[in-house]
Amino acid sequence: MEEANAAAMDGSSPAGLFTTRSRPWAAVVLASLMILIIGSIDFQVQAPLSITIFYLLPVLLVSRHAGFLATVICALAATLMSLVANYSSDYRDGAPWVPYGNAALRLGVMSLMIWLVRSLRALNDSLDQRVRDRTSRLQAEVKARLKLENRIIEARESEQARIGQDLHDGLCQHLVATAFSAGMLQRKLQESGTPGADDAGEIVSMIDESITQARDLAKGLYPVPLEEEGLETALRALAANTEKRTGVKCVVTGDGPPSQLPIEVAIHLYRIAQEALNNALKHAEAERIEIRLESSRESFDLMVEDDGRGINADESNGGGMGLHIMEYRARAIEAALSVSKGKTGGTRIRCVSTGQPESDE
Repeated sequence: MEEANAAAMDGSSPAGLFTTRSRPWAAVVLASLMILIIGSIDFQVQAPLSITIFYLLPVLLVSRHAGFLATVICALAATLMSLVANYSSDYRDGAPWVPYGNAALRLGVMSLMIWLVRSLRALNDSLDQRVRDRTSRLQAEVKARLKLENRIIEARESEQARIGQDLHDGLCQHLVATAFSAGMLQRKLQESGTPGADDAGEIVSMIDESITQARDLAKGLYPVPLEEEGLETALRALAANTEKRTGVKCVVTGDGPPSQLPIEVAIHLYRIAQEALNNALKHAEAERIEIRLESSRESFDLMVEDDGRGINADESNGGGMGLHIMEYRARAIEAALSVSKGKTGGTRIRCVSTGQPESDE
């Protein structure tokens, strides 16, 4: 079946001679009417070569939209019509072979034009096929690249989760045990009245701070609330930890019920918000950061906006590694990421699912 279709496309089979273009019969019918009209006019014209060029019009029409055999038949019909018109007219001067010579000349010109048109059509078809092949290859390359990017991101998530779990279950537990031992030492020194009890108490406080920092780091690498309680809860925990650690006001807003997004999409959105927060803290010199999430099971709209110094054109167009990573994550979940100026002059980063219109509200 595929071979028959291919033969039909290039006109190499009898069935394909009339089917190289959509609805070739319409072109054949129209060309036949044109030949009849031109021939009827030619019957009334005395000079045999006066309207020769008009016979080319129906032939070119069929050559463009129908097969090779249909074009040849149309050319022969036009030539025969012109020959009959010559004999039926009052033209009798010259040798008797002149009408045949004129008909042969017309047929030669038509043959040349047919060859040119079919050559151009073949070239156009070849270019179209090359464009389709190139487009297909580009699409395959884009899909392969996106697949590779997804694998890289998944590997990164897996490694971050492993490190976060190791920090929480390993280092944090070890620090807790160390703090407990230091507390026991402090109490013994206090009970015996031995100098150094205050120093031991400072060591306990420092270990407690290390435990808090290690737990915050573990939560950033492996957001447990994201899987257990949902994206909104994880974002609120992220905002609370950020505000506690940096002193920058960080709030989470959003209307509607909790999101029903797949866990893979939720992880990407969480990481985008996390990276946007880090950018605002490092570069924007912000005093307030707002995270807004509106989502359903099929769509989402995540926004992180700060009141910092804003973003210039070079940063928006070029961006750093953080912005590129956010763009990768957005493409992985079929979303659009945009960086623009916020309402208060800071920077607004939005990640909107494909198909959902963006608004400035």
